[in-house]
Amino acid sequence: MKVFHYVNFALIFLFIIAVCVVEDIVVNNSLNQVKKDCYEIENQLLVSEDINTMEMSLLVDNLEYNWTNNESLLCYMVNHKSIQEIGTEISKMKSYVGSNDKDALKVSITSIKYYADNYLHFMGANVHNIL
Repeated sequence: MKVFHYVNFALIFLFIIAVCVVEDIVVNNSLNQVKKDCYEIENQLLVSEDINTMEMSLLVDNLEYNWTNNESLLCYMVNHKSIQEIGTEISKMKSYVGSNDKDALKVSITSIKYYADNYLHFMGANVHNIL
């Protein structure tokens, strides 16, 4: 009978570890995709003098689309209010592209990358989550 308890304990422990690993993979992939999209926008800023272009609008729309999809996955793991800053900055970016405000767009990109780096620290799997 004790063997059954040990097997159950081991299965539960392995299940918890698997959930934490999946959480870590989803968080890393989601936030790295956001950072990758920000780098693409920064590269376009270096090439282009005018940011009110179709290409820049498409890059910002792509960032917004990827973030919306990733945010819905992340909301299962953390409180939505904890990660809403990136969505707010993306909304600001869309207005900056429309008004051709290059400096404000750079600040928003920097903020998004900062938030993504910080989210990686508090959302990833760690020993405290497993225990």
